[in-house]
Amino acid sequence: MNLSYLANASGIAAEYSLYEKWIASAKVILTGFAVVFAVLLLLIAIIKLYSTIVIKVQDRSIVKKNKKVKVAQPGDTLKKPVVIPVQKNTADEPAVSDGIDDEVVAVIAAAVTAMYGTKGKAKIKSIKKSGGRSAWANAGILDNTRPF
Repeated sequence: MNLSYLANASGIAAEYSLYEKWIASAKVILTGFAVVFAVLLLLIAIIKLYSTIVIKVQDRSIVKKNKKVKVAQPGDTLKKPVVIPVQKNTADEPAVSDGIDDEVVAVIAAAVTAMYGTKGKAKIKSIKKSGGRSAWANAGILDNTRPF
């Protein structure tokens, strides 16, 4: 087999020794890593800059809405007690079914009041415990866990 033909066909690469080829390829790889990491660092900087701009704009809009914003500190006492209005249930069936503690109902009512305020139109009509899995979920579990 004529190897001189292969050496002439490969051109410049045939003139380099194996050590020089390794050095050249290591330079290319390291340059590629440097470029990729530089672009990643640039993207991180752009995203952080964007997030700080968004946070500052949001803070300004909150301050404009509430000119005096005071954050409660631990140990501060409330000047006004928080009152949660209790609405009577006028429906025929009870709003709370058996098995749900009054404390749970109070926490749910407090969460709704905190979200929507006392002037909101949100009210709790009924509270029920959620059931277990549906028949379709049970069938899927049985199908996927059935032994061979």
